[in-house]
Amino acid sequence: MAKRRFHWLRELARDDRGVTVVEFGLMLPMLTFIGAGGLELINFVLANQKIERIASITADNVARNTLAPSERSFVDTFAGVEEIAQPFNFGGNGRIIMTGVIGVSVNGTIVGKVVWQRCTGSLAGIGSTVGTQAANPALWADGPNATLPNGVVPLQNQLVVVSEVAYRYSPLISLAQLRAPTGGDIIRQRSMFVSRGQAFPNVTPIAGVTPAAC
Repeated sequence: MAKRRFHWLRELARDDRGVTVVEFGLMLPMLTFIGAGGLELINFVLANQKIERIASITADNVARNTLAPSERSFVDTFAGVEEIAQPFNFGGNGRIIMTGVIGVSVNGTIVGKVVWQRCTGSLAGIGSTVGTQAANPALWADGPNATLPNGVVPLQNQLVVVSEVAYRYSPLISLAQLRAPTGGDIIRQRSMFVSRGQAFPNVTPIAGVTPAAC
């Protein structure tokens, strides 16, 4: 009698139907999280690469000028940024600050001076780590000193072009929030090139072209 009573329990213990479905159901959340995290990591790395490329291309385009840069050269350089940044919305979430620095002798010491600065992008609250342009650009030699990346000091009468790029990164998937190495959600990259031409301290105005002032 007792054997009959517990017969169904033994049968249930031997029944392994549906085990695979149960195991898959238990593993599905973990697999989903790993897949989403991998996708987010790829997107984050791509965004970093895009911002790094923008910094390099914009600085190089202006530095390769053998004549004084014109307002048109900045407009043309900035026009291609949105295309480079695809599929990311750089215009609405990014900021570029381009700074020209010339080395001058002050009391026998060579220091960098900001001679011009041009910007684009709607991201607010982003300042330059290099410095700011003098209130009166014509008096740049008496303006604030510049601080170039890695403590670099330009040679006397040498023009250095620095492009600082910032982008507010928005994660694709809220469960896989990745942050920029500097903290928060702002990716920052910068690039620096020495001008191929002379150290022209001015930007040539072009009729009908609005300066990309900061």
